[in-house]
Amino acid sequence: MKVKNRLSLQFTFMFAILLLVVLTGIYVFVEHNRVKSFITKLDERAVIVAQFYLAEDNLSKDTFRKVSQKFPQSLSSESIRIYDDKFQPKFIPEGSVGWKRSFLSQVVKRKILHARQGEMQITGIYYPDNSGNFIIVVSAIDERGLQDMEQLRLIISVFFITSLFITFFIGRVFANISIFPIVKITDNLKRIRASSLHHRLPINISKTDEIDNLSSTINQLLEHLEQSFENQKSFVANASHELRTPITSILGEAEITLVKERSPAEYKHTLEEIVSSVERLNYIIDSLMELMQTNLDNKDFQLIRVDELIWEIVDELAFRTHVENIKVAYDFTIEQSRITLLGNRQLLFIAISNILKNAVKFSEDKEVYCTVSNNNSHVIITIKDSGIGIAESDLNKIFQPFYRSSNAMGFPGYGIGLSLTNNVVRLHNGSINIKSELGQGTVFQLYLPLS
Repeated sequence: MKVKNRLSLQFTFMFAILLLVVLTGIYVFVEHNRVKSFITKLDERAVIVAQFYLAEDNLSKDTFRKVSQKFPQSLSSESIRIYDDKFQPKFIPEGSVGWKRSFLSQVVKRKILHARQGEMQITGIYYPDNSGNFIIVVSAIDERGLQDMEQLRLIISVFFITSLFITFFIGRVFANISIFPIVKITDNLKRIRASSLHHRLPINISKTDEIDNLSSTINQLLEHLEQSFENQKSFVANASHELRTPITSILGEAEITLVKERSPAEYKHTLEEIVSSVERLNYIIDSLMELMQTNLDNKDFQLIRVDELIWEIVDELAFRTHVENIKVAYDFTIEQSRITLLGNRQLLFIAISNILKNAVKFSEDKEVYCTVSNNNSHVIITIKDSGIGIAESDLNKIFQPFYRSSNAMGFPGYGIGLSLTNNVVRLHNGSINIKSELGQGTVFQLYLPLS
């Protein structure tokens, strides 16, 4: 069953329950008032019968005339019986309608008694008079009221069924309106293929609701998929090229050496060249493995103190490279102990240390400044150097695997570090902002969402 039909039926079912309760309540209320009103009429009728037969000598002429005028106005299927205190019928013969002594005893005991037999309503009153004590029993059927109730039942039934049909179609309209954003998202997703993963779902920035949250979540998924596809293509395209160079060098050195007998010194030199090429090959493989690791669905996330992570990275760089020119500063607007990230500690360590390594390398022993600050939603890691800078034409290419700027060719490296850093930051739903001028240095700003 389609969602819009299911929503329409659910909406109709809930409305049907509510409408049934309301209509039933109305019917019960009207029926209660009908019965109460008819019982009141029976009580009045019983008093009029008593006054007409028994109280002529106790009433004024005008009052008795009014009673005499009302007496002929009988009720539907009316039956009147009068009994003395010995339960003997008076004035009116019992005929086919009579009342048991037990019922008459209850009337004497309670003074007024209401009963019901099928559709017939019964009122019995105990009427003391100067000529004796009497029991007046009046029974009748509220035919007009029952007809009105039958019509009310018919009206309620027709109204209930009609309302359900109308509600179902109104529900379909609202269901179509409600799921239209989802249908729109589905249509947009159908147009996205492996070759067009750069497309994103539109999001209304002026308001944020569940549909916008869904679109944002899907966009994040597409971001990760695009990242994974891009890196897989880069891995296949670039790995073969980068791995071929050291392998070719190793084979060339070995083949040339084996052409003829060599001196021990020449063999030693050849082996040193092979070792150097193997080390380079090993470094490239390790870097490619780290690059591919950032494309995996890595769920090894934990809470990370940013200040502790930065100090670990700086200490590690100082220990391995003997560099002491990295200056760290903190500028937090909230309590420092609350500056935490939810992420993969190893990958974040690699990503931030890559930028710091580049800053140290391209600054050529000049000081590097690392500032950690925050806004309401992100921690901001700013790394500033005074190195060679990056040309404006290269800024949109530096995150491509194995890409190196023309002015960086004189420095060691393979162009993998920044690509890996970019993947890690995107994996943590963050972003990187770069400002650079040739010969003036570079400023990297990493925006990572707070936990």
